[in-house]
Amino acid sequence: MQSSNKASGAGSLGPGRRRVLVSAYACGPGMGSEPGAGWEFARAAAVHSEVWVITRPRFEPLIAHALAAEPVLAPWIHPVYVDLPDWCLRLKKHHRDVYWYYPLWQRLAGQRALDLHREAPFDVAHHVTFASDWMPCGLTALPPTVPLVWGPVGGASYVPVPLLRWLGLRGAAAELARRTVTGACRRAIADRTARRAQLVVGLNDDVRRRFAGTAAVVVEPNAVVDPAARGSSGSSAPSRVRTAVFVGRLVSWKGTRLAVKALSHPAAANWKLEFIGAGPDQRWLEAEAARRGISDRVTCRGQLPREAVLAALDAADAMLFPSLHDSAPWVVAEACAAGLPVICVDLGGPPIFVRGTADGVSRVVDVGPGLPARLAVALRDSESVQRPTPSDRWSSARMPALLEAWYGQAAQFRAGRDAAGNGSSVSSEVGGLVPQTP
Repeated sequence: MQSSNKASGAGSLGPGRRRVLVSAYACGPGMGSEPGAGWEFARAAAVHSEVWVITRPRFEPLIAHALAAEPVLAPWIHPVYVDLPDWCLRLKKHHRDVYWYYPLWQRLAGQRALDLHREAPFDVAHHVTFASDWMPCGLTALPPTVPLVWGPVGGASYVPVPLLRWLGLRGAAAELARRTVTGACRRAIADRTARRAQLVVGLNDDVRRRFAGTAAVVVEPNAVVDPAARGSSGSSAPSRVRTAVFVGRLVSWKGTRLAVKALSHPAAANWKLEFIGAGPDQRWLEAEAARRGISDRVTCRGQLPREAVLAALDAADAMLFPSLHDSAPWVVAEACAAGLPVICVDLGGPPIFVRGTADGVSRVVDVGPGLPARLAVALRDSESVQRPTPSDRWSSARMPALLEAWYGQAAQFRAGRDAAGNGSSVSSEVGGLVPQTP
């Protein structure tokens, strides 16, 4: 076992500061997605609390650099590095290996959390990453007297049966297998975690619906994206060929096949589409574009550096992101922060970003017959509308108050449960709690 706690005794508890333990399997300052979320949540919590962050040693250089750059927050963030033995690390060679490695790491993190709690009790525990609502949470090893915030988590989003045909035979089989495995794990593991938690933070409404009868639930994506200054986005001439971008893995459940079909519709004749990312669907997409006679308007640019991706978002006219079960894709939040209209399907997490931003140009397309045609029409309709102002809805500025509210709510629910002897039943809104009606 690799474990270190170089700063666990640093600093002194400020007046009114909670002692918060954060579990962040991924915690990478300056990175996006899961690693970025791990760091940004810990950083925001440290504004009001003294924070211990259990994470992996691979992030130590990035965290050390970030702490050196923020001397005001640095005394309140104490990294605790934990990992499995070297021989386990050597076995972790492929992306799929995370499914056996992660539960073992959570078990180890839970043991370390218990040791830290025995040294000096924590006021709140917060599981931040991975954002998976069907995998174990090591912080459940802590005594039930420690209020637990679980999330943001997601995964309870599935492809509707009528849309399975857009996955291909292999993709549809994989989706059905995913339903079976994750559903069983959710019943065996996640329901117990939700009952233990004082507050469940869902990435989207699917998570809210899944756990609303089990725990207190709020909905808030884990994206932390600050708006950036926008460069030139091209001419507004109506005859100009416009560019839509898709950013993500080229796999069928991301809606890549839907995107090509939409671009072949007459309503999208004035558009070209750039796929940014890599994956097993690339050959199929290129062949399908050729079959439909739109090869000159469909380009696969491959995997690009983050800076190049952000530049592509800045230069594009719209993001076409018809994903069929994404929980809360950061790239959609990044598009909103760049003032880029987003066309998505009313499934999973992307609609949360679009509706939360409410720029008047982005569109959430309902699931139903003729979906590719309606995606194409949404692209066409965006042509005559001025590109929106970059959104700050998902910025880091919202985080400190949000976490302070969650921790306060978790502590209140803990006290309420102790007094009543049972759980509270609540439903959710984005970012806040409301009583559940009878």
